[in-house]
Amino acid sequence: MKVLILGMPRTGTQSLADALERLGIGPVYHMREVGKNRHQALWIEALDAKFEGRGEPFNRKKFDQILGNYEALSDYPAAIFPAELMAAYPEASVILSVRHTEDAWLASMEDTLWHSYTHAPVPNPSPMAPLSARYHRHCWGDDLPRHGAAAYRAHNALVRSLAEEQGRKFLEYKPGDGWAPLCAFLGVKEEDVPTEPFPRSDDWVDYKRAMDITQPNMDFKVSKN
Repeated sequence: MKVLILGMPRTGTQSLADALERLGIGPVYHMREVGKNRHQALWIEALDAKFEGRGEPFNRKKFDQILGNYEALSDYPAAIFPAELMAAYPEASVILSVRHTEDAWLASMEDTLWHSYTHAPVPNPSPMAPLSARYHRHCWGDDLPRHGAAAYRAHNALVRSLAEEQGRKFLEYKPGDGWAPLCAFLGVKEEDVPTEPFPRSDDWVDYKRAMDITQPNMDFKVSKN
């Protein structure tokens, strides 16, 4: 494992994942890998151990059942386990992706993950539904509008604290920061810094369009990098 991107969803995690792969670090484990690899049950096992005390907490051996073939990870459900992952992969550099403002993050979450969760049919036939239900319950008590901001602050503070305590190679990254800080962090030679625009990936674009949700841009600024 080379890089742990431990920011919460809707902080540019997918774009960062795509950027890492463009820089030769990959494959990257992102939320989209969960269903593709039928890993839902393993992540539910990890969540039950962490939050409900059922089963053994995940260590490197258990995480490797999911992540063993990947060089980096990004987004939920992996980012729910910052302490566990940093202990399991002490060799990995850490990136904390954050939004420019807390309000922007919460609004984006409400328009995507939370909207999808609260507007799903009952019962929900999606194979991702049991996993989604667990992280909504454990991360913000099934009430993102009320508890989401506090969860976001606590998560970011934990990652920063762990990185400092462990002396980890650490980068805090915001959407719009472009290639320069990421490439400097990863030790990419100046001549190898990509000249194309930084990825702007968002699996939720079609969902928001279908639901007629108007969502401001992901705080992306025009990058000169």
